[in-house]
Amino acid sequence: MLLWICCLILSAFSAEDSLLVQSSSSQESSSSEIVKEEKTISLPLPRQSAYIAKGISVGIAAGVFNPTEDCDCLGVWQGQLEYFYSDWVSGVLDVRFFGGDLDPEVNLLYQRYRINARFHFPHETFDMYLSPSLGLETTDIEEFREEWHHRERYWWRPGTKVDSVKEVDDCEKMFSLSGFTIGAEFGVGWRFSNLVGLTGSALYEYNFAGAQLLTLTPGTAFNLGNAWTWAQNNLLSTWISLEVGFQRYFNRGVSEWAISGYLGLQVGI
Repeated sequence: MLLWICCLILSAFSAEDSLLVQSSSSQESSSSEIVKEEKTISLPLPRQSAYIAKGISVGIAAGVFNPTEDCDCLGVWQGQLEYFYSDWVSGVLDVRFFGGDLDPEVNLLYQRYRINARFHFPHETFDMYLSPSLGLETTDIEEFREEWHHRERYWWRPGTKVDSVKEVDDCEKMFSLSGFTIGAEFGVGWRFSNLVGLTGSALYEYNFAGAQLLTLTPGTAFNLGNAWTWAQNNLLSTWISLEVGFQRYFNRGVSEWAISGYLGLQVGI
C-alpha cells in the first residue's frame, strides 16, 4: 500500500513537470512569435525609405534625370541614411549626385546634400510624415567654399556668379543653384498587401539664390523581406522601389517639368 502511494506521488510530480515544460515551451514560442511580429513592422516610404519604428534605415538608388526636351539626360545616384529616435521621430541624411553631359558644351557634376527631421504619424498599414529640411547644393564644392570665405555684403548666403554676356539656357539654369536651401515635405506610404506598397511625396524647396522648386514623387515598392527568408530573419525591412519624379522650377524662367526615374533598395537594420 505504501509503495502504491509513493508511485502515485511520483507520477503526480512527473505530470506537473511535464506541464511546466510544455507551458514554458509554449510561452517561448509565443514570445518568439511576438518578437517576430514586432520585427516585421515595415511600411514603405518615399526616397528609398521605410517606417520601421526603431533602428536604422539605409537606402540607395540610381536612375535617369531628363531636365527638358532640349537637354540630354543625366545619370542620378542617391543615398539616404535614416535613424529612428522613437516611433514618431527620425533624422535623415541624404545625398544626391547628377552627372553627365547637358549638351555638347556643358559637362557637370551637380551635388545636393540634405538633413531632415521626420515627424511620423503611423497606422497599421500606412504611415505619413511631415519633414522640414536644410540643404546645400553646388556644382563645385571648392568654388562654394571660396565664395563663402570671401563673402562681403550678403554674409548669410554665398554669392552667385552671373555671366551677363552669355545667355544661359534652361538646362544650365536648373543646375546653377548654389548655397543653402530650406524646404518642407509631406510624404506617405501605404502597404496594401504583404508584398506590395505605394509611396508618394510632395517637396517644396527655396534656395537662397532666389529659386523655388516643387518636386512630386509617386512610386511603388516590393517587400523583398517577406519573400526572402534570410532577409526576414536577419533584417528589420527590405524593400525594392521604383519611383518617378516630377520637378518644376519657379523664378528661374524655366517653364517645363523635369522628369526622373529611380530604381532603389532599402534595408532596415
